[in-house]
Amino acid sequence: MPEVDESRQERAREYAAIRRRLFVANLAVGALYCVGALASGASLALRVALQALTPLPVVLNGLFLLAFGAAYFLLTLPLAVYGGYVLPHRYGLSVQTLPAWLADLGKSTLLSGALALALMEVVYLLLARLPDLWWLVTAAVVLLVTVVLAQLAPILLVPLFYKLTPLSGGEVAERLKAMAVRAGARVRGVYSINFSSKTTAANAALMGLGSTRSIVLGDTLLDRFTPDEIETVFAHELGHYVHRDIPKLVLVQSALTLVGLCAVSLFLRRGVAALGLQSIADVAGLPLLALGLGAFAVVTMPLGNGFSRHVEAAADRYALETTGKPGAFISAMVRLADQNLAEYSPPRWVEVLLYDHPALSRRVAAAEAYRAGHGTAT
Repeated sequence: MPEVDESRQERAREYAAIRRRLFVANLAVGALYCVGALASGASLALRVALQALTPLPVVLNGLFLLAFGAAYFLLTLPLAVYGGYVLPHRYGLSVQTLPAWLADLGKSTLLSGALALALMEVVYLLLARLPDLWWLVTAAVVLLVTVVLAQLAPILLVPLFYKLTPLSGGEVAERLKAMAVRAGARVRGVYSINFSSKTTAANAALMGLGSTRSIVLGDTLLDRFTPDEIETVFAHELGHYVHRDIPKLVLVQSALTLVGLCAVSLFLRRGVAALGLQSIADVAGLPLLALGLGAFAVVTMPLGNGFSRHVEAAADRYALETTGKPGAFISAMVRLADQNLAEYSPPRWVEVLLYDHPALSRRVAAAEAYRAGHGTAT
């Protein structure tokens, strides 16, 4: 069995610990920002000032959302630069120049900001028009947006950040297309994605839904992994299609979103009088809405991650059964741990709370058990 590089694992543990502290820091900064905006009266003052500029609720809400979001972006920008640029460079995971990284940050901020603005305009329209059922309709809107984005991402979003190059021939492409055909998955083709322009990490995906579904392989995977290893990595992704995991994950997340929005609706109603808000549709209550949604997301994150780990383990099993190559699967997992600087055996509490995949050590142990049970050395 191949062994992980202990020197790389020492750095992986350091990197993971820093990332966890950054995660907590981001949560703390966001919470303090929202609490401060409410406690200081700044949120109410901003809404009053903007009301002097426009009587139209949709314009007022939009201006408030832009101002509130821009201030939060600037407040958290140092953490974003450290976590997204400085730290990956320090640990050899990023090869981007600062201008290129800032360009990507600008594009992702504009895209996510535009989507958030449109979604929150809808939410505040629903809060005003359907105060008793806004949470139910909002959950349906979020589900619709999720499905549409999954369909359009390979066509519209991914090319904004990466170059996709068709792999028209070769052993790897033919193997993977044949696997997809056997599994009944219709794909547009096999593509290489230029991860190496930004990172040293490797990955693969079965991206998109329906007519946009594509096999996507990082060039960092193609360059450093054997065809058998790539086959097992892709077989795992194919397992998600066969098991219909994406619809399951979307439904589970939608159910959590529905419950969360219902809870936040009650939270908002209790906060209206205490904070001097006009109603639950008062945009000055945005920090309260953000606090409620954020708290619910943190509390339920282990539930969503637990279900995700379950389906990921099942996809691993599918990869082992389909390829019959546990040895290649094991070597791929070990290679991913070293190349991606992933913690091989994280503390159990970290895995339970934060990981949406089983720890790599558990995935390797499961493959070893499969190999022992089937008497194969491959």
